[in-house]
Amino acid sequence: MALIGFDAITAAPIGAGAGAAIGAGLGTSSTAMQVDIDEAPKLIAGLEAAIEKLVEAYQQSDDLRGAQSPGKDPYSDNATSAIRQSAGTDPGGYGWANLKAREALKKTIENIKKSVENYSQTDGAAGNSFKPKE
Repeated sequence: MALIGFDAITAAPIGAGAGAAIGAGLGTSSTAMQVDIDEAPKLIAGLEAAIEKLVEAYQQSDDLRGAQSPGKDPYSDNATSAIRQSAGTDPGGYGWANLKAREALKKTIENIKKSVENYSQTDGAAGNSFKPKE
């Protein structure tokens, strides 16, 4: 079994931990991981499927970002505004977090592909070094 290493990128709340404030913002962190090189294509496919699901969820949340107030009273307006903001694309909103998660998954996929490529080049070079010279 040949393992390749890569950095998995995650979108995490800034100051992640028990005291992190909701909507404080997202940063990225990375975690060193390994996968069997033969399983890398399956992992990439799974991450790409996750991105597709995030895109679908983002599109469905469009209704919330465009919600109209059900009444003319200030409570309805305030509630509708809060819904739009929490679903929105400003930092801390769902749309924004969804985008950051997709970016993190795409970067992880890039890291896996780069690691597979590096392994293939190194493995090929090592194999060539054992071939008899003519």
